[in-house]
Parts: sequence; C-alpha cells; structure tokens
Amino acid sequence: MDIHVNNLSFRYPGDKQGALNNIKLNIPAGQFVLLAGPSGCGKSTLGLVMSSLIPSRVPGKITGEVYLGKHNLSKMELHEASQLVGMVFQNPDNQLINYNVEMEIAFGPENLNLDPSEISRRINQALHFTGADKFRKAPITTLSGGQKQRVAIAAALAMKQKVLILDEPTSALDPKGTQEVLEVLRRLNKELGMTIILIEHKIDEVIQWVDRVLLMENGRIVVDESTRRAFRDIKLWNRLGVSVPEIVQISYALPDAFAGEVALTVEEAADALIGTKYSAALTDSLFTKKERMQRGNTMLKWKDVNLTYDENSVLKGANLEVYENEWVSLVGSNGSGKTSLAALAMGFNAPTAGEIFCYGKPVKYGNISKQAEHVGYLFQSADHMLFTDTVEKEIAFGRIYGDRKKCNNTYSELQLAELIDLSNRLKTNPYKLSLGQRQRLALIALLSSNPKALILDEPTTGQDEGHARIFLEFLDNIRRSQNLTYLMITHDMRAVAKYTDRVVVLNEGHLILNDRPERVFAQVDCLEDCQVIPPPVAYLHWLLTDKTAPEVTLNVSEFLNAISNSKDRRCS
Repeated sequence: MDIHVNNLSFRYPGDKQGALNNIKLNIPAGQFVLLAGPSGCGKSTLGLVMSSLIPSRVPGKITGEVYLGKHNLSKMELHEASQLVGMVFQNPDNQLINYNVEMEIAFGPENLNLDPSEISRRINQALHFTGADKFRKAPITTLSGGQKQRVAIAAALAMKQKVLILDEPTSALDPKGTQEVLEVLRRLNKELGMTIILIEHKIDEVIQWVDRVLLMENGRIVVDESTRRAFRDIKLWNRLGVSVPEIVQISYALPDAFAGEVALTVEEAADALIGTKYSAALTDSLFTKKERMQRGNTMLKWKDVNLTYDENSVLKGANLEVYENEWVSLVGSNGSGKTSLAALAMGFNAPTAGEIFCYGKPVKYGNISKQAEHVGYLFQSADHMLFTDTVEKEIAFGRIYGDRKKCNNTYSELQLAELIDLSNRLKTNPYKLSLGQRQRLALIALLSSNPKALILDEPTTGQDEGHARIFLEFLDNIRRSQNLTYLMITHDMRAVAKYTDRVVVLNEGHLILNDRPERVFAQVDCLEDCQVIPPPVAYLHWLLTDKTAPEVTLNVSEFLNAISNSKDRRCS
C-alpha cells in the first residue's frame, strides 16, 4: 500500500512556528526512503504523524491527512494504526518493556488475540529474519545496543506491519551494530517488500541502502530525489548543515574520473579511480600530516589497570597517559571498555587492579565531587544531567551552585545559548528539545563550572552534521583558549579525524592502537578486527595505494590536495 500525505501541517502546543508546514508526499509501497535534515526540521514529527502517534498520543494542532492505501492514519485509533505502521525509536530502551527477547516479540501478537500457533510462527519468523534467534531467551538488559534495536525491529515484524519508520535507530551504535541494523532493514525491504522510512544523520553509512532521499527544512521538504541525484545542490545541504557523503563529494570534484556518475560507496569510488592519473598521483605522493604536538604535563594516567564486573573482564592491563591540552579519542565497538576506562578517571568505579592518577594524585573511588573540580563528565544520555525547568536555569546552575571563583564568566547565559543555537529557547523546558539540542545544553551547563578537562561520552549523538560541527568547533575553540584537555568516547570517525590529536583503539578490554589519526586509520585490517571503520576518504586512500599507505588523508580536502600536490611535484 502506498503512503499519501496531503497538505499536512502540525504545530506543538505553545510553539509559534509549525513543526510541519503543508507537506505533500507520496511513497510507493516497498520503497526505502531516507528522511534527512537538521535537528528540529520536522523529521521526527513527520514520522510520528505517519505512525499515528500524532495526534493519538502527542497533542497539537494538525491539519491535512495521511493515508496508507485507503486507511486514513490521521483519523485511526492508535491500536488500529499500529497493525499497519510500526515505529522504532532512537533509544530502544524506551520501547522494550518485557523481560526477555521472546516475550517482547510475542507482546504485540498476543494483544491482537491471535491463535497461539500463529503467535509462535510469527515469533520464530521474526527472530530468524532479524538474526535475533541466537539470543531468544536472553534478558533484554543483557543485550547490546545493536541487539536491542534488532529486537525492536523483530517486534514490529511480528505485527505484520506494512510500513516501518525508524527514528535515528543507529545513533548510539558502533559501526558493527549499525551495519547489523541496516542489513536487517535491507532484508525487510528487498525480501518482504516492506516500506522503510529511515530518519538518520549517518548519511555516509546509510546512503548505499536507500532508493530515495527526502531533505527537510523548517517543516518542509526541499529535496525529493533518487539517491544518486539527491546531492546535486551541495550548497543547499551545506547551508542546512547536513553532511554530504564524502564519496559523493569526491565524485563531483573529479567528474572526468567518474564519467559524470555519482559513487555511493568506497568500493565504487575505488573502481572508478584505480588506474587513473589520480590514483597514480596518490600512490606517488609523500603525504604527511601535521607534526606530532609537543606533549604537556601528564593530567590523567592509567597504570596496569584491570577491571572486572561479575567475573567479566572489562579492562586488561590498561596503560595510558593523557596530557594537558590534548584531545584524545577512545574508539572501539560497544563493550570494548571505552566508557569503563573513562569512568575510572572520575572515581565512578574502583579498578580491580592498578591505579588511576589525576595530576599525579590517585583518583579515589567514590570521591566524585573532589574529582569534578578538575574533570567534568558529559554522559552519553543528556537526560541524566538535565533537571531544571528551563534552558536558562540549566545553563546557570553550575554558576549558582558551584565554586563561583572557579566558574566560567566569559560568556553570559544568552551568549552560551547562542553558541549552541538555543538563544530563542531560553524559557523552554529542556525535555521539549530534541535529543541533539539536549546534548548541547548539557555540555554548555557543564562548561559553566569551568573544569580543566572534559570526558565526552558520545558528544555528537543524535546531532546533524551542522550542529555537530558547530558544537565541536566550539569545543575546540574553548579547549584552545582555556587550555582544556579532552578525552572523547565516540563512534563518529569524522569527528575523530578532524579534531583529535591522538586515537586510542580498544578491543575486548585491551588497548590495541595508540597514535595519530592519520596513522591509526591506515591500519584498516587491524581496525576491522576491532570493529572500527575508518572515514570513507581514509579507506579510499588506503585502497588506492594498494593497501600500503602508512598515513592516510582524513577528509575530502586533504585527499584532493594530496593529489594536486603530488601532480605539482612531478611536473616541477
């Protein structure tokens, strides 16, 4: 059944600007659609309307209609619409309500009062199709993020719905978990003919899977194209702060090599460039990155650290030093030990063996308020850090209740809000903000108390490229002006490539690599073993040099400059 959206508008209570403005859209049955746009553009709201959660559960003023075939979703009761359209949210913990996997998948069909044999058949099919049969009896709380998302998708599949809408389902997942979820979606779409609507910021990762791209701005659809035609107006995407895939950028920058076509994957780009003057130039180039920065004094140090939870060894002989004014990134798959390593530096946990030091003094377990005088911790879930009723109060909290002599008075609350694009939301309750907006607010509130170092646990989660870039540039400027030290836990390899002085790769509790980004991302085989995927440009560079480059370019500009510089050297 096709989806028809007719003159759809929606406004949340108290908001002056409509979240959706006269949307007109048709989606044929069986299409895989990417819905992109900056934070707050209306993507999630459109998904909520198409799933009938608006107006059934979310208040506001709605005009227009949404049809699935002959079914008017905007007029249906939620229990009826949920048999036709499923929705998977950004955080699976918000929708998984049963004890184990099998019970979760059975919940929907049981509420339809189906025959037990039919329920069993649907459970088995959903488990098998999503690859969740391996942990059928596992408690939900023991699953990884990727596994939880697969269970949420399996629960939708068991309902035999025609359409599946997913709102940032991979935002908190490592590269392996992301690929697991995308592969399940591909199978649902290609083998079962399910219509997939994917709301996502990770465009580099998902672009090869989709048939059609919709780009939104201020509640309107401004681009509606097939995948290879969607990025023709790169200036529009850049203006909106939404990332254009790196491989697409290279395709447009080197039209002669790509014969006017647009590559979507690293492999497609490599096929087009191998044997050309560009690959030869890159192979001949003597690409070197910035010299290693001089190290300051040691700020944080882990010495022979082991950590065990319930007989599960999380860290194994970890040795690491982080120096003043340095930006270090911890990367690795979920469960590799990144967050556990960082949490020890705050005194959240005590090591099973070894010691952690801050400015040469041992970090004591449980003495968190003392450690917070030196180090601030931005949690992955901003909701754990927000507790006042307005944005303005949240920003001011650190100054009011912290050590006023140590607080940052360089910026006013309004100026800090302007830096994170929330100056017009000062009186807004933080929980009315998008996830990305809440994440930015939590960081600004943390900075107001003036720590000397920040531990950033997935700081760009849920943010579009534009806001992430502004956010990271702000972090970088603050770090340089106030001599801050950053330890960042992240799956965002583009952020690592651009901002990080050093990358530490963890795998199963071991520290595997510890070097500059351009060297770490050249060790693709080792990274693959650690379930880390380098940025597309770095991977392409490695392929075009016959997998021998000791250092790789980290972004499109560096890649094109390396080709240009090498050509100039050969001609001189």
